[in-house]
Amino acid sequence: MYFPISTLLFTFFMLPCLLSAQNITSGTSSLSPKDAVTITAINQLLALFSISLDLKTFSALSSVFAPNVRFFDGSGPDGASIDGRPALLDFYTTIFGNASFQTQHTFDTVYAYDFTNTTAKSISYAKVAYFGPAVFERGGRSFVNSSVIFRERLENEYVKLKEGWRVKTQSLFILSIEGDESLLPPR
Repeated sequence: MYFPISTLLFTFFMLPCLLSAQNITSGTSSLSPKDAVTITAINQLLALFSISLDLKTFSALSSVFAPNVRFFDGSGPDGASIDGRPALLDFYTTIFGNASFQTQHTFDTVYAYDFTNTTAKSISYAKVAYFGPAVFERGGRSFVNSSVIFRERLENEYVKLKEGWRVKTQSLFILSIEGDESLLPPR
């Protein structure tokens, strides 16, 4: 797997911090250099997930998920689940494929844990902003003045395939919604 030099340098300099992190499920505090590489791969997957949704490049999004991925919506009243990469890609394409609005996904907290040679888990907090239609344009740029902010928690389980790390299970929990919900596209 290819990692940009900045990612490798970050991993090298952050290794002392990573080695002192505490595992939330077992209470252990030892991480190996191999775990640091896994953490970097997980962060890269989450970045690719975010950028793929924001740029609406759903073909790139497919490389985030394992073929047998399982998605669970922990926010809905029925706790809906989706099985398989094609069905999950259809779900994300339906929600984020609307060209009339823009989104920005950011992850501000990612905690990876329970590492093995082929599996890992993470809990992460994200902010998703939906921006309304352009209010005006200037110099080829569109400016908006309305947005809706979702604050979410994602609980992912990863599997290492021959192609690299992939999300095997993704559970989404919406924690809050702020702003003008009329900006959201119809579902």
